[in-house]
Amino acid sequence: MNDQVLAIIKEKQKLHLNELTKVIKYDNEQITNCLKELQNEYKIGWSKDNVIYFIGEKFKIGSLKINERGFGFVKDLNDIEQDYFVPPVSLKEAISTDEVVFSVFKESEDKYRANVEDISLRTKTSLVGEIHLSRDGRFLDFHANEPGFKNYRIVMINAKDFKLKKDLIVKVKIMYVREKKLFTKIQKIIGDANKAIDRIYSIAYEFDINPDFNRQTLENANMVAKPINYEDIQIKRRQNNLITDKNLVTIDGADSKDLDDAIYVEKTKDGYKLFVAIADVSYYVTPFSPLDNTALYRGNSVYLANKVIPMLPEQLSNGVCSLNPNEDKLCMVSEMEFDKHGKMIKKKVYESIMNSKARLTYSEVNELYATNQSQRSKEIIDMLYVAKELHELIDNYRVSKGSIEFDVPEPKIILDNDSNVIDIKPRDRGISEKLIENFMVSANESVAEIIFEKELPYVYRDHGVPKEENLIEWHNNLRALGINVKLTDLDKINPKTIRLALDQISQQVKDQTERDVINVTLLRYMEKAVYDLENIGHFGLASDCYTHFTSPIRRYSDLMVHRYLKQYLVDKDFNKHKLDLNEKFILKACSIINDTEKKAVNAEREVNKVCMAEFMTKHINEEFEGVVAAVLKFGLFVQLPNCVEGLIHISELPEYKFDEKTNILVNNQNKIFRLGQKVKIKVKNADVKKRIIDFVIA
Repeated sequence: MNDQVLAIIKEKQKLHLNELTKVIKYDNEQITNCLKELQNEYKIGWSKDNVIYFIGEKFKIGSLKINERGFGFVKDLNDIEQDYFVPPVSLKEAISTDEVVFSVFKESEDKYRANVEDISLRTKTSLVGEIHLSRDGRFLDFHANEPGFKNYRIVMINAKDFKLKKDLIVKVKIMYVREKKLFTKIQKIIGDANKAIDRIYSIAYEFDINPDFNRQTLENANMVAKPINYEDIQIKRRQNNLITDKNLVTIDGADSKDLDDAIYVEKTKDGYKLFVAIADVSYYVTPFSPLDNTALYRGNSVYLANKVIPMLPEQLSNGVCSLNPNEDKLCMVSEMEFDKHGKMIKKKVYESIMNSKARLTYSEVNELYATNQSQRSKEIIDMLYVAKELHELIDNYRVSKGSIEFDVPEPKIILDNDSNVIDIKPRDRGISEKLIENFMVSANESVAEIIFEKELPYVYRDHGVPKEENLIEWHNNLRALGINVKLTDLDKINPKTIRLALDQISQQVKDQTERDVINVTLLRYMEKAVYDLENIGHFGLASDCYTHFTSPIRRYSDLMVHRYLKQYLVDKDFNKHKLDLNEKFILKACSIINDTEKKAVNAEREVNKVCMAEFMTKHINEEFEGVVAAVLKFGLFVQLPNCVEGLIHISELPEYKFDEKTNILVNNQNKIFRLGQKVKIKVKNADVKKRIIDFVIA
């Protein structure tokens, strides 16, 4: 059908949906589904006015970005290396981030420009910004936070329905564009731009992350958040697999409330047995319920400074699902056996009921390992020492397999009771944090392998092998920094030798901050981890098969994994129709949660920028020592020991030019700035609203 429809559109090049339905003998739903598939494959453009374009020589489809000065560039979505200049007169009421149908015109021998013909998809439907006084002080104007909208006069068509005033943060719905005016409708007053907490929430709204739950979801949460009913058949069937007698403990940050994993380790004749018990959220959140629908489209909890925007309401995330101490809780268990070398030799997964014997913190367990001092019971202390033994064995085994691990410094932003930034420092990562990470990775691997061996539809966490050209470029950059990785050219394009290169960096670069910024460059050359139906393994963890099982309170992927584990292993339900439905749902859900994960990462990054800018406003004209974290054409990014980054713009370095081959800035006297170099800087400016920090050389 798709080929037939595409052939008709190709012949006409451009036609209305009504014309298509007259010449093709399918019902409207079939035609709509077909057109959606063709649109997703970038074979057609389809406007909101139901005009359909064949994408080929005459019409192309691309993603538009508009500059603050009013012109734009459109990137061809079928040839991402190609983008075209779009003059302001050729934008045709399109806005930044629109997917547009466009045509290309040759202006000279090597110069082309694009003309927007129509809007195929409006990917941005709302804006967040602030209310400012107009230049003459007579009116209140909306200024969008995003740079691509500065050249519009933004009209709020329902402004009279709200009590607007200067510095309010507002969310507006985009309606349409007419003659350089962007018409919008106010959806929500978020708060006051002068209040730190409101600034944080405004960034959440900017990325379509809603801090509030709708009424149906809250009612559903109240309905299911009940004490365990031991007469329920789904509870009774767990009686043969109870682990309430085990000394299970949770280990989390001091301020964590959503405790979704607990661990217990014991020695065996052949090595060790590890129990990882995970909150059974799938018992409470049933498919297609209001809770489930909300969780799917949120995708994950979002952590912004010290604020959490949870995937599930607090009645579940901090209540019945959270593995709070001395309470019976429903759980899914990955029970694993390891040999004396840290290799997993047996595994099984089952439903159970657990009872946490202690709510431990990372700092508390790290202190025990450092001082051998603790107020906890002897049984728990002894178990924690056995857990440390197993962690060290697993860690060594992972390193031998080529697992790529290095600590990327993360900022810990400390706020006061009014959400004002009072300090920023690197987040601690001690033995207990690494122990929990190793145990969770083991559990994730165990459940992924069990289902993969059965060849059933499942959610995998994939991380592809880096491309050869990316590895070559990374090694070239290391050589330019004077680092000799002592590898042959053939070894350099072998991804499994990355671990050896990182070891050489550790040996040759003694300064921790310098080493951190050099290590982080590797991330730019790695593939991004994604959720998918197909298993391709997880390169970074040197794992042939991987999923996410351990955080169902805060990740929808894990909630799905629990459901399929129950269907396949407990209910043994292999109905073909259900398996087909699983496959379709996994593909749909992975697309959604990959997108929400990106939004969460971007929102967290922007909140960090705001908080860092706010913190540095108190340090204008102060001097600090930092390390060059990036060298670019427009200047240097310098990272301070507390993870704060600022830009030394190239205009502050008038004699320096950028050398693309070696990624350095160099002047006529051959003085250079390079990645990892220590520099002394002075704080010139910090702008909270623009989320930027400017440094100069001290």
